[in-house]
Amino acid sequence: MKLRTYFSLAAICVAGCTTNTAPQPADSEVASASPSTEVDLSDDIQSFGDFSFSIPSGWSVVTPDRDKTKAMLLLDGTNWQNAKEMIKVDVDAPAAPTAKQLAEGFANSTGGQVSADALDFDGTPGVSASTSSTELTTPRNMIVVYRDSHAYLLMAGATAGVDISDAVSHVRESWKWTQPNAE
Repeated sequence: MKLRTYFSLAAICVAGCTTNTAPQPADSEVASASPSTEVDLSDDIQSFGDFSFSIPSGWSVVTPDRDKTKAMLLLDGTNWQNAKEMIKVDVDAPAAPTAKQLAEGFANSTGGQVSADALDFDGTPGVSASTSSTELTTPRNMIVVYRDSHAYLLMAGATAGVDISDAVSHVRESWKWTQPNAE
């Protein structure tokens, strides 16, 4: 139940997590993007409710496996069990007073670290935590963004020898909020 481990780590950061370990059917792939690693307006920009971003080249948008997962992307796979990389965005009520505290909770539970540098998500700061994970069951990167009383967790995992940083940067740099900030 590797997916359970992955989500258990997210549960540390977001209140009210439930686990669904059922793998997605192979036909759940719904979109893919064209080749390019740079953020480019010609890339496939997709909306996920409160936010949108450009899909990195070679990645596929798949049906999320949980209600709180608003976006789920895979590289070279049709489900998380056979992909090389996975990016997902979970949205829920915050489980800590600040995004930094949420990121620190994740980092402390995985032996990771929190970056001192804030990351920009279309004008909203995000806090990044990273681990040395080489399996999709534990995120290698988690960026926590608090906005409008919600915690947005951008989580990225990759197998050994695969660098996910370009894809995470691509998503972050193309991120747009679809509604003005209510706070």
